[in-house]
Amino acid sequence: MRFNKKAAQSLIEYGLILALVAVVAIAALQILGQRVNNAATTAGENIEATSQNAAQAYCQSINGQWNAETGVCTPAANNAGE
Repeated sequence: MRFNKKAAQSLIEYGLILALVAVVAIAALQILGQRVNNAATTAGENIEATSQNAAQAYCQSINGQWNAETGVCTPAANNAGE
């Protein structure tokens, strides 16, 4: 079987282009991945803070005692039976 030099050269060029595209794609995904990770972390932190604030506000609305360290509301004695 004889190989055509031009065909072999074209295959090598296509392989190099494919490798370059793969390197660029990996770099782009790493950059975007970090941005997505940062956005998800920020969103999670905001949701957690909002949840804590809502829980504390509810606790205060029922005259309970809010423990910021544990995130637990102890109802007032007159609300314990409700």
